[in-house]
Amino acid sequence: MTKKKIFIGTDTVSGVAPQILKAVLTASKTKTLPYGNDIFTKKCERTVKKIFQKNDLEIITMMSGTASNSLALASFLRSYGNVICHNNSHINQDEGGAPEFFSGGGKLLTLSNTLGRIKAEDLLKKIEEINFKGKLNTVISGVSITQLAENGTLYSLDEIRAISKICKKYKLALHMDGARFSNALVSQSPLSPAEATWKLGVDCLTLGATKNGAMAAEIIIFFSKDLAKEAKYHLKQTGHLIPKTRIISAQLNAWFENDLWLNLAKFANQKASYLRKKLSKFKDFKILFPTQGNEVFVEMSKISYNNILKLNIFPKLWNKKNNCVVVRFVTSFETTTDEIDEIINRLNTKFANN
Repeated sequence: MTKKKIFIGTDTVSGVAPQILKAVLTASKTKTLPYGNDIFTKKCERTVKKIFQKNDLEIITMMSGTASNSLALASFLRSYGNVICHNNSHINQDEGGAPEFFSGGGKLLTLSNTLGRIKAEDLLKKIEEINFKGKLNTVISGVSITQLAENGTLYSLDEIRAISKICKKYKLALHMDGARFSNALVSQSPLSPAEATWKLGVDCLTLGATKNGAMAAEIIIFFSKDLAKEAKYHLKQTGHLIPKTRIISAQLNAWFENDLWLNLAKFANQKASYLRKKLSKFKDFKILFPTQGNEVFVEMSKISYNNILKLNIFPKLWNKKNNCVVVRFVTSFETTTDEIDEIINRLNTKFANN
């Protein structure tokens, strides 16, 4: 009998939370103004101001993470400028040149290390190196960090604070790619959204809901109004001024209501911890990086990886190292204990425990 395929390599295979589906239906039946002037978007802005404890922020609701990141960066990245980010960051590795495209030719400059996160001392060294070269280099416009980082680890408060201090010294904007910000936030509970962002010096946050229960909803939160003004110039030009904005904003309203966004993320994180514990018992697998959100990275031989695929288990192939590979397991708000147990039962047929 053919075993059912289990897709466990990304949280984007998950569906939509019932509360959000209901909100979409309600918004669909409600007649209100288009292009972000609707009652749902206005409510969303009030909600975000309350959650982030800041009355002078501005928001733009979006449909995709790539567009959100690129539009956020375009608010301060100019065609003659650059943004410093980690080499493994999503904006550098996975967005098809969109940040450069949205900014009319701006450049991404990368820092590399095995940590997966920008180190303040490396950032400072890079800035000083660029400034030493002077006018022959592109102008530094800002810095982008990812929370959670691409290897599933957290930027600590001290790490962000140190990076922010450097940004303020050199008058650079600080952007946070928060595709899994909710997972990062609940893992640092009782840290508030404000304490994790603008109180540390973050100027804009792209907050992702699609990976965590939404149908298609992202939001750019500008803690600096000047950046929001610049971004809005690009909104129509880049084809992301959505006529029926209410459908996006309604999803976000349901997502924020009664802490649904945090509860869904907490559930996913708990399942990742459970999965990590189970996977660590197999001697063929080497767990990489701390599991500080909903991702587990595992190093194994190519043979082991192929055997996993034969069991109809599909993690994401993340990296190749000689005769080894690194794969990523990702849990979501829909991942159940039974599903994880089924994965482990299948693995038990091919792999030996420690």
